[in-house]
Amino acid sequence: MTSWVTLLTEAWNELAHTAPIWREYRSKVLAGNLPLEISAGMRAADNAPCLLLSKPMTADALFDLGGVRLVTVPDSRGPLLVLSLEDTSRLDLFIKLCADLVEAAASDRARALDRFLDRLDAWRQFLRDRQDGLSRSGIIGLVGELLVLERLLGVDSKLLPSWEAPVDGLHDFHSRGHALEIKTGLGPSPTITISRLDQLETADLRRLELIHVKLIEAPDGRTLGDIIASIRDTIPGNVSQFDNALIRRGLLPDDDEARGAPRVQIRSMDCYAVTDGFPRLRRTVLPVAITDATYTLDVRALSAFWADTALVLEAFIQGDRS
Repeated sequence: MTSWVTLLTEAWNELAHTAPIWREYRSKVLAGNLPLEISAGMRAADNAPCLLLSKPMTADALFDLGGVRLVTVPDSRGPLLVLSLEDTSRLDLFIKLCADLVEAAASDRARALDRFLDRLDAWRQFLRDRQDGLSRSGIIGLVGELLVLERLLGVDSKLLPSWEAPVDGLHDFHSRGHALEIKTGLGPSPTITISRLDQLETADLRRLELIHVKLIEAPDGRTLGDIIASIRDTIPGNVSQFDNALIRRGLLPDDDEARGAPRVQIRSMDCYAVTDGFPRLRRTVLPVAITDATYTLDVRALSAFWADTALVLEAFIQGDRS
């Protein structure tokens, strides 16, 4: 991505020293033998950096989020897609975003436009949900989800879409009426925090299990980057889809710090069946004035609901109808 960061920055610097003309945008087509005609642009009115692509978009795909705006403007050659920086304090993020979009298009010449638009949609969710990358607790949570995903994909590589956390799924994993909710702790973790009222909701599900991933730090442990690399090797045909999911989940493409620390090992992966009697808050029995809630479960009180993790994951993979 570094080369695209350099090329974009150089193009914007050149445009900044180009005298404005009557056109709304000044532009420079990016070099690098790209399969799409993507241009660095600069808005004449205020010198805001932009990324330009000749492509119409439906109104529901346009956005103004996190200091970045996506609009369609008329052009002599047809509709022009314009991604612009509206908050100058987010310039570094905007450069990363644009470079990543160009890299996505360049990675697959045959499907360059699809790659560009899919990655743009992933970034839209990132901008909607976040002001920055993952916190340390967010990194730990992602590690737990990916460790479960790694096990699932190791048996069936087609299960990548079952990871619904990146697309705001009600549960972290869902396939054919079977859902898994993943909670991860680093070090002593005798409690589990349920962060949303509906997180343990079983309506319209065949079954739901709560998986508690306990991690410990270890010098010879695996990093987030190690786990990501392992998963990418498992799904060679769906790497772009996986990378988009990581962005939606909050991981910036160049966040080497998040990818490199901490190093962890699995201490245990305990599973609990969310069935009748499981201690949880349910919207149907709460006053209507309570619209959401966060609460904490004592793991020691869940022993009656213990389930064999290997059997649960096998049932999830097989689509067990029991």
